[in-house]
Amino acid sequence: MAEPVRISQNVCSYCAVPARDHFCAACGHIQPVGREMDYFSFLGLPRKLGLNEPELEKSFYALSRQFHPDFFMNASPEERQASMERSSLLNDAYRILRDPISRTLYLLSLEGYKEAEKKAPPDLLEEVFELNMQVEELTAARKMGDDDEIAEARKLLEEALEKLQEKMAGLDSTLRSLFGKWDAALEKGTEADRKAVLDRMSELLSHRSYIRNLVRDIKEEI
Repeated sequence: MAEPVRISQNVCSYCAVPARDHFCAACGHIQPVGREMDYFSFLGLPRKLGLNEPELEKSFYALSRQFHPDFFMNASPEERQASMERSSLLNDAYRILRDPISRTLYLLSLEGYKEAEKKAPPDLLEEVFELNMQVEELTAARKMGDDDEIAEARKLLEEALEKLQEKMAGLDSTLRSLFGKWDAALEKGTEADRKAVLDRMSELLSHRSYIRNLVRDIKEEI
Protein backbone atom coordinates (compact mmCIF):
# COMPACT_ATOMS: atom_id res chain seq x y z
CA MET A 1 0.00 0.00 0.00
CA ALA A 2 1.41 3.36 -1.03
CA GLU A 3 2.45 5.79 1.65
CA PRO A 4 -0.04 8.65 1.97
CA VAL A 5 0.83 12.08 0.63
CA ARG A 6 -1.00 14.99 2.26
CA ILE A 7 -1.41 18.66 1.45
CA SER A 8 0.56 21.15 3.44
CA GLN A 9 -0.17 24.88 3.53
CA ASN A 10 2.48 26.85 1.68
CA VAL A 11 3.35 30.50 1.66
CA CYS A 12 3.81 32.02 -1.78
CA SER A 13 7.53 32.59 -2.36
CA TYR A 14 6.70 35.57 -4.57
CA CYS A 15 4.37 37.61 -2.36
CA ALA A 16 4.44 35.76 1.01
CA VAL A 17 0.65 35.31 1.02
CA PRO A 18 -0.60 31.91 2.30
CA ALA A 19 -1.22 29.82 -0.82
CA ARG A 20 -3.05 26.53 -0.47
CA ASP A 21 -4.05 26.15 -4.13
CA HIS A 22 -2.02 25.35 -7.23
CA PHE A 23 -1.68 29.03 -8.02
CA CYS A 24 -1.35 31.95 -5.61
CA ALA A 25 -4.67 33.79 -5.41
CA ALA A 26 -2.86 37.07 -4.83
CA CYS A 27 -0.15 37.14 -7.51
CA GLY A 28 -1.11 34.23 -9.76
CA HIS A 29 2.23 32.38 -9.67
CA ILE A 30 2.21 28.59 -9.80
CA GLN A 31 3.22 27.13 -6.45
CA PRO A 32 5.96 24.55 -5.84
CA VAL A 33 4.81 21.14 -4.70
CA GLY A 34 4.95 20.81 -0.92
CA ARG A 35 6.47 17.83 0.79
CA GLU A 36 3.05 16.37 1.42
CA MET A 37 0.13 16.15 -0.98
CA ASP A 38 -3.26 14.42 -0.85
CA TYR A 39 -4.39 13.18 -4.27
CA PHE A 40 -8.06 13.85 -3.53
CA SER A 41 -7.43 17.45 -2.49
CA PHE A 42 -4.94 17.92 -5.31
CA LEU A 43 -7.73 17.22 -7.79
CA GLY A 44 -10.22 19.30 -5.84
CA LEU A 45 -12.30 16.26 -4.89
CA PRO A 46 -13.74 15.07 -1.57
CA ARG A 47 -12.14 12.04 0.07
CA LYS A 48 -14.94 9.79 -1.15
CA LEU A 49 -14.80 6.40 -2.82
CA GLY A 50 -17.90 6.82 -4.93
CA LEU A 51 -16.18 9.41 -7.08
CA ASN A 52 -17.99 10.92 -10.01
CA GLU A 53 -15.81 9.71 -12.89
CA PRO A 54 -16.78 12.51 -15.33
CA GLU A 55 -15.95 15.01 -12.58
CA LEU A 56 -12.61 13.31 -12.00
CA GLU A 57 -11.77 13.44 -15.71
CA LYS A 58 -12.92 17.04 -15.99
CA SER A 59 -10.66 18.07 -13.12
CA PHE A 60 -7.74 16.08 -14.53
CA TYR A 61 -7.90 17.61 -18.00
CA ALA A 62 -8.47 21.11 -16.66
CA LEU A 63 -5.41 20.89 -14.43
CA SER A 64 -3.39 19.24 -17.21
CA ARG A 65 -3.88 22.34 -19.31
CA GLN A 66 -3.03 24.68 -16.45
CA PHE A 67 0.17 22.83 -15.52
CA HIS A 68 1.41 22.10 -19.03
CA PRO A 69 5.12 23.00 -19.24
CA ASP A 70 4.56 24.73 -22.60
CA PHE A 71 2.81 27.56 -20.75
CA PHE A 72 5.92 28.12 -18.63
CA MET A 73 8.58 28.20 -21.32
CA ASN A 74 9.40 31.85 -20.53
CA ALA A 75 8.81 31.58 -16.79
CA SER A 76 11.43 31.40 -14.07
CA PRO A 77 13.29 28.12 -13.51
CA GLU A 78 11.35 27.67 -10.26
CA GLU A 79 8.02 27.98 -12.03
CA ARG A 80 9.07 25.61 -14.82
CA GLN A 81 10.08 23.09 -12.18
CA ALA A 82 6.77 23.57 -10.35
CA SER A 83 4.78 22.99 -13.54
CA MET A 84 6.64 19.75 -14.27
CA GLU A 85 6.29 18.50 -10.71
CA ARG A 86 2.59 19.30 -10.59
CA SER A 87 2.03 17.66 -13.98
CA SER A 88 3.77 14.51 -12.76
CA LEU A 89 1.84 14.48 -9.49
CA LEU A 90 -1.41 15.04 -11.37
CA ASN A 91 -0.77 11.96 -13.53
CA ASP A 92 -0.05 9.88 -10.43
CA ALA A 93 -3.19 11.12 -8.70
CA TYR A 94 -5.38 10.41 -11.72
CA ARG A 95 -3.92 6.92 -12.19
CA ILE A 96 -4.56 6.02 -8.54
CA LEU A 97 -8.00 7.56 -8.13
CA ARG A 98 -9.62 6.42 -11.37
CA ASP A 99 -9.20 2.73 -10.42
CA PRO A 100 -11.60 1.62 -7.65
CA ILE A 101 -9.16 -0.85 -6.06
CA SER A 102 -6.13 1.45 -6.03
CA ARG A 103 -8.40 4.28 -4.85
CA THR A 104 -9.55 2.20 -1.89
CA LEU A 105 -6.00 1.16 -1.04
CA TYR A 106 -4.92 4.79 -1.17
CA LEU A 107 -7.78 5.89 1.07
CA LEU A 108 -6.85 3.21 3.60
CA SER A 109 -3.25 4.45 3.58
CA LEU A 110 -4.47 8.00 4.21
CA GLU A 111 -6.50 6.71 7.13
CA GLY A 112 -3.44 5.07 8.67
CA TYR A 113 -3.94 1.50 7.51
CA LYS A 114 -0.87 -0.43 6.50
CA GLU A 115 -1.06 -3.07 3.79
CA ALA A 116 -2.84 -6.01 5.36
CA GLU A 117 -1.34 -9.48 5.36
CA LYS A 118 -2.74 -11.55 2.52
CA LYS A 119 -5.24 -13.95 4.06
CA ALA A 120 -7.35 -16.62 2.45
CA PRO A 121 -11.10 -16.17 2.82
CA PRO A 122 -12.37 -18.77 5.34
CA ASP A 123 -14.52 -20.48 2.70
CA LEU A 124 -11.50 -20.95 0.43
CA LEU A 125 -9.18 -22.93 2.70
CA GLU A 126 -10.38 -26.35 1.51
CA GLU A 127 -10.15 -25.25 -2.12
CA VAL A 128 -6.57 -24.06 -1.62
CA PHE A 129 -5.63 -27.53 -0.41
CA GLU A 130 -7.24 -29.04 -3.53
CA LEU A 131 -5.45 -26.54 -5.74
CA ASN A 132 -2.08 -27.48 -4.31
CA MET A 133 -2.85 -31.13 -4.96
CA GLN A 134 -3.86 -30.38 -8.57
CA VAL A 135 -0.67 -28.41 -9.16
CA GLU A 136 1.38 -31.32 -7.81
CA GLU A 137 -0.52 -33.71 -10.09
CA LEU A 138 0.19 -31.53 -13.11
CA THR A 139 3.88 -31.36 -12.19
CA ALA A 140 4.04 -35.14 -11.80
CA ALA A 141 2.24 -35.71 -15.11
CA ARG A 142 4.69 -33.46 -16.90
CA LYS A 143 7.64 -35.35 -15.42
CA MET A 144 6.07 -38.62 -16.59
CA GLY A 145 5.31 -37.20 -20.02
CA ASP A 146 1.71 -38.45 -19.77
CA ASP A 147 -0.25 -36.25 -22.16
CA ASP A 148 -3.64 -37.51 -21.02
CA GLU A 149 -2.86 -36.81 -17.36
CA ILE A 150 -1.44 -33.42 -18.26
CA ALA A 151 -4.62 -32.52 -20.13
CA GLU A 152 -6.82 -33.66 -17.27
CA ALA A 153 -4.79 -31.80 -14.64
CA ARG A 154 -4.84 -28.64 -16.74
CA LYS A 155 -8.58 -28.92 -17.20
CA LEU A 156 -9.11 -29.12 -13.44
CA LEU A 157 -6.85 -26.11 -12.87
CA GLU A 158 -8.65 -24.10 -15.53
CA GLU A 159 -11.97 -24.87 -13.82
CA ALA A 160 -10.48 -23.82 -10.49
CA LEU A 161 -9.14 -20.65 -12.09
CA GLU A 162 -12.59 -19.73 -13.36
CA LYS A 163 -14.07 -20.20 -9.88
CA LEU A 164 -11.35 -18.05 -8.32
CA GLN A 165 -11.95 -15.29 -10.82
CA GLU A 166 -15.65 -15.42 -9.97
CA LYS A 167 -14.78 -15.13 -6.26
CA MET A 168 -12.58 -12.14 -6.95
CA ALA A 169 -15.37 -10.51 -8.94
CA GLY A 170 -17.68 -11.14 -5.99
CA LEU A 171 -15.22 -9.50 -3.62
CA ASP A 172 -14.97 -6.50 -5.94
CA SER A 173 -18.75 -6.22 -5.96
CA THR A 174 -18.90 -6.38 -2.16
CA LEU A 175 -16.14 -3.80 -1.90
CA ARG A 176 -17.97 -1.41 -4.21
CA SER A 177 -21.12 -1.82 -2.14
CA LEU A 178 -19.19 -0.33 0.80
CA PHE A 179 -18.30 2.85 -1.09
CA GLY A 180 -21.67 4.38 -0.33
CA LYS A 181 -21.38 3.43 3.32
CA TRP A 182 -17.98 5.09 3.57
CA ASP A 183 -19.16 8.23 1.83
CA ALA A 184 -22.20 8.45 4.11
CA ALA A 185 -20.08 7.82 7.22
CA LEU A 186 -17.62 10.47 6.06
CA GLU A 187 -20.37 13.08 5.94
CA LYS A 188 -22.60 12.14 8.88
CA GLY A 189 -21.20 9.07 10.62
CA THR A 190 -19.19 8.71 13.78
CA GLU A 191 -15.55 7.75 14.00
CA ALA A 192 -16.69 4.24 14.96
CA ASP A 193 -18.86 4.08 11.82
CA ARG A 194 -15.97 5.07 9.62
CA LYS A 195 -13.59 2.62 11.28
CA ALA A 196 -16.05 -0.24 10.84
CA VAL A 197 -16.24 0.40 7.10
CA LEU A 198 -12.47 0.80 6.78
CA ASP A 199 -11.84 -2.41 8.71
CA ARG A 200 -14.20 -4.34 6.45
CA MET A 201 -12.63 -2.92 3.29
CA SER A 202 -9.17 -3.78 4.57
CA GLU A 203 -10.29 -7.35 5.20
CA LEU A 204 -11.82 -7.69 1.73
CA LEU A 205 -8.70 -6.34 0.07
CA SER A 206 -6.59 -8.82 2.04
CA HIS A 207 -8.75 -11.68 0.72
CA ARG A 208 -8.67 -10.23 -2.79
CA SER A 209 -4.90 -9.98 -2.76
CA TYR A 210 -4.61 -13.62 -1.68
CA ILE A 211 -6.92 -14.79 -4.46
CA ARG A 212 -5.15 -12.61 -7.02
CA ASN A 213 -1.88 -14.34 -6.14
CA LEU A 214 -3.53 -17.74 -6.53
CA VAL A 215 -4.86 -16.73 -9.95
CA ARG A 216 -1.39 -15.59 -10.97
CA ASP A 217 0.21 -18.84 -9.78
CA ILE A 218 -2.33 -21.00 -11.61
CA LYS A 219 -1.88 -19.05 -14.84
CA GLU A 220 1.85 -19.63 -14.59
CA GLU A 221 1.31 -23.37 -14.16
CA ILE A 222 -1.09 -23.85 -17.05
